Amino acid sequence: MTDLEVHANAPNAAARAEAARLGQEMKRLHRLISGRVLLNMQDELQDHDLTFTQMAALHQLRAEAPLTVTTLAERARLSVPATSHLVERLVRRGLAARRENPDNRREKLVAPTAQGLGVVTRMDEQFTGAYVAAFSGLRPETIRAATASVQALLAELVPSPPSPFPDSQETP
Repeated sequence: MTDLEVHANAPNAAARAEAARLGQEMKRLHRLISGRVLLNMQDELQDHDLTFTQMAALHQLRAEAPLTVTTLAERARLSVPATSHLVERLVRRGLAARRENPDNRREKLVAPTAQGLGVVTRMDEQFTGAYVAAFSGLRPETIRAATASVQALLAELVPSPPSPFPDSQETP
């Protein structure tokens, strides 16, 4: 490797080392939170007689609905027949609705119902509640610093879409 290649790869290596360090710290944080989150998730799954895969499908549907059964199968990493069965169980429980795709009558579109969205929203609230419970005993300045750091991470991981008014401060 030439000196030029070594220098070109150095920032990448430094970023990887820092990312590994951050990953270890996130793992420590996850250990503090996961017990509470998993117990709440288990309760919600049992209350609605849902499998983890069904709950994951509801999360996918909330994020991207409506989805075809085939697309949901790809997102859930299941076969189309297994996904059809999963959707049928969600529909029978009133957690999802299925309708014909107007663009392709051979396909079905699936979306969560208000009840299905309610289940996912309660899980989100419990997840957030676990973090709030863990962080509420911290000093406010520590919480503010952590919030700013997480916001900076998210800004780089998930860039905001460009403004529809790039040269203006106006919003629609």
